[in-house]
Amino acid sequence: MDDLLAPIVDDALVQADELRHLDAVRAELWASDLAALAAETGDDGITRLVAAIREAGSPASAAALWALDAVIDGVDLDAPSFQPSPEWADTLATSRSEGAWLLSERRGLSAAFRFVDASDTRHIVVIDLVPGEVETLGEVTVGPHDLLDVLSEEDAGIDRSTVNPSGLAARVADAFRATIEPTASLVAAGRLLMLRLSTFGITGLVPPVWSDGEVPALPERDPEDDAYALEVLHRALGSMAVGSTSEYATAAAVLRDAAAIDGEAAQWLAASVGPVDLLDDDESVALSALAAVVAPQRLEPLSPQARNAVLELEWADWLGVVIGLVRAGPGTPADPDHLVDLINRCPEVTSTIPKKDRPRVAWALAVCTELWSATGVVSNGALTDFGVAALPSALDLAWRAR
Repeated sequence: MDDLLAPIVDDALVQADELRHLDAVRAELWASDLAALAAETGDDGITRLVAAIREAGSPASAAALWALDAVIDGVDLDAPSFQPSPEWADTLATSRSEGAWLLSERRGLSAAFRFVDASDTRHIVVIDLVPGEVETLGEVTVGPHDLLDVLSEEDAGIDRSTVNPSGLAARVADAFRATIEPTASLVAAGRLLMLRLSTFGITGLVPPVWSDGEVPALPERDPEDDAYALEVLHRALGSMAVGSTSEYATAAAVLRDAAAIDGEAAQWLAASVGPVDLLDDDESVALSALAAVVAPQRLEPLSPQARNAVLELEWADWLGVVIGLVRAGPGTPADPDHLVDLINRCPEVTSTIPKKDRPRVAWALAVCTELWSATGVVSNGALTDFGVAALPSALDLAWRAR
């Protein structure tokens, strides 16, 4: 066994000892993630994984092999190493759909399915649908049966509509095939998702793997565009408001905490001019991250979704969004659909977002503006006083920085 696979097997056997006492759904999800990890070690990584786990010959290894058999081919069910079987062995791969829904929220649409297995255990699978010329898949969440109820609570801001399960499964499968840069959650849950889609008669899907594609080159900045955007920004909004010291301190603390644990918000710091030194003053840290959303210095630190979202938006879009928000003032809704409306209504922006492009632009805005909620620019879906001050300053920094 090579150095890459050995720690994966060791960790798997420790985890599988606990897995024996769980249930079939969690076993299938665990095995899906384990198979994806093994596949990263080489073309024969899964085969070598199965052989190494079988060699251990323990109750934990038996549980691991039963779970793996549900999501991959080539595991010998008749082998002695499959004994003793875990309590949930008979319910593996027995889940069937009880219903399907489309969920609509600020990030766009998600497909949701509720499944029940032979032990009458229910769970929910939610898959983000990413708009574009061809729809693709984003994040995948596998959760308990009451997840859908939680998502449907009034303060969640999610609309739910019942749809035909087979039709939605076919849509998800088409998006699955079109996905080139899968998210980490899709890679981890990919084989479980394939298993669930197979219950609708859908076959021929290929397990997602980490994309080794090159990060696209960052488009070259046009100094004339930057200068014109700055001129329009200042002409439209006049002198910049000044945010309070405490508000910048709070935003900077969120970003520093994210950097300490490699949280999602930290990607914007890494993509900013510099990248920014975390020891800089609070205002510089906060504005550097907010400016990177508009004009990153580098794309490599960004997740595939953030990268695609940044490249989708143009300086005119950001002018329309920020001018519209600041003119309307604190309390203005900052949901993606309203931001698209602000672009189209802004008198300083001559271009408009066509109807066919609205879903994709709204999705890109949703991805890019998640940082706003984390840093206090937006609260409860609406612009704050801090946002009125910070957003124009962030645009100013984005278009002045070189």
